[in-house]
Amino acid sequence: MIERIRKRLAQELGISVEVRLVEKKTIARSEGKAERVIDKRKL
Repeated sequence: MIERIRKRLAQELGISVEVRLVEKKTIARSEGKAERVIDKRKL
C-alpha cells in the first residue's frame, strides 16, 4: 500500500516523497491561519 501511494504521488506531483502510515488522529492539527505563499521563481 505504501509503495502504491508513493508512486501515485510521484506521478501526480512530479516529486518523490517518503510515505509513512500512522494511526488515525495521531497527527497534530496545525494551529492559526494559513500563510500565503508567493512563487517568485522565473519559469
